[in-house]
Amino acid sequence: MALLAAAIWGGWTATPGGGAALDRTRLRPTFAEDFDRGPDFWHAEKNPKGRWKTNYWFGVQPTRAEKGWEPRTLVPNGELEYYGDPAEGMSAFEWQPGVLTIAARPNPFRADPVTNHLPYLSGMISSERSFHFTYGYVEARIAFPSGKGIWPAFWLLPVPAVKDGKQQQPGPIEIDIFESIGEPGKLYFTYFPNLPNNQKKGDGMPWQSGTDLSRFHTYGMMVTPKELVWYFDDHVVRRAPNKDYHQPLYMILNLAIGGNWPGVPTADQQWPARMKIDWVRGYRIAGQ
Repeated sequence: MALLAAAIWGGWTATPGGGAALDRTRLRPTFAEDFDRGPDFWHAEKNPKGRWKTNYWFGVQPTRAEKGWEPRTLVPNGELEYYGDPAEGMSAFEWQPGVLTIAARPNPFRADPVTNHLPYLSGMISSERSFHFTYGYVEARIAFPSGKGIWPAFWLLPVPAVKDGKQQQPGPIEIDIFESIGEPGKLYFTYFPNLPNNQKKGDGMPWQSGTDLSRFHTYGMMVTPKELVWYFDDHVVRRAPNKDYHQPLYMILNLAIGGNWPGVPTADQQWPARMKIDWVRGYRIAGQ
């Protein structure tokens, strides 16, 4: 889910069909969200200790401020969704004990300038204010929709640096634990290394899972001082050397709609398009 970058395909080590099984014996729990209770959304004034933030770190943060819509979509990607703020009555979330669902649909608040009149309402959650890790393992159990222009993702960003009281983008950009652009069974595993001359290109790997992604599957990411390792249903699907990611990271789960890469949803797309999140977990690695 590149913030300001394009992906390139190559330079990867793949294990089609599933590689080595995840060894959980060295994993020590540090974060757990089972959604057994209603989602705890962060808000600067109403809930400053909330667990899940619903917009990106950059730009004007107050929802109803001028340009407050900018951190609730990704303009450089040409995305068409507005990530609604539950505190403003613009929620795209559905909850039942044990599952949080992001339910994207045509934007019922499109006439409100706070949404910048974007055509779709959707949602994102991030642990920017509640959970960070440098080395360890994170995972989530997710089921998501398909269809052209439907773009679910689970990814990691470095914690923003603060300079002169303002947040700044630190070093390497992001690790995509998975992305899907609505192609049945197909996933993308990407990371963005530090490149010379401030280039922003991702090293991406497309992978055909051969299974139904509308059913729940577990998506995981191991970050060690030496290696980045992607997991699907507790088996390795990709490895890459870790040359750049040695600073605190946090998690984002979101359902984007449209954009330069996936294209525009088709007229027969079924709405709401639902991304279901069963649980999200984080671990440290014993001995590291």
